[in-house]
Amino acid sequence: MPIPTYADAVRFVRRQPRINTSALADGLGIRWSLALDYLQRMEQAGVVGAIDDHGWWPVSRPKGPPAVRKPAPAPAAAPPQSPTPKLERPPETPAAAPPLGQSSDEEQQKLLEKLREAARVLMAERENMQKLRDACRLLIAEREAWKRRALAAEARMLTEEADEMDRHRFDALRRVLARELHPDYAPANCADLPLREALFKSIWPKVEQIERKGRAG
Repeated sequence: MPIPTYADAVRFVRRQPRINTSALADGLGIRWSLALDYLQRMEQAGVVGAIDDHGWWPVSRPKGPPAVRKPAPAPAAAPPQSPTPKLERPPETPAAAPPLGQSSDEEQQKLLEKLREAARVLMAERENMQKLRDACRLLIAEREAWKRRALAAEARMLTEEADEMDRHRFDALRRVLARELHPDYAPANCADLPLREALFKSIWPKVEQIERKGRAG
């Protein structure tokens, strides 16, 4: 894809009430440095005004077409004149060059203006970058918070599943103990019936105590 030219940039800028470097770079899809160079050339050409303290250039509105100047009438022919003697012109004195210090001061002033303009643009871009950093930090903090909540929910689910498995195992053990030790489940003519009754009376209260602690916890 060809890089937009300076003329493309001028057409884009003339459709805006004001323009800055980021807006021109995003609108044309060009680098920030090229957009800044285009805007500086437009300021010199009068397409935009001087940059303000916030990094914006006001766009100058184009004036109407210039009035057509009528050609001046041809001068009337002068009557013939007698030849006049040719006068010698005195030698011209060359114009004095501007003092070296004055030219240097003007160049330094122009350089300072360009530096101030670049500083204003950089400050505006720095503010935009700071806003982007703050937004990124906020998104990262929200992501970490959601991650912590997800990990906590997963831990609760695993704990509940483990507790449910423990309850199932305890109920199965309880049924086995009741079936093996309860006197009502003893076979007929069981010789060790007194021993079963004694074991059941000794073990079953402890089983019920463990069950109550599990429900309370």
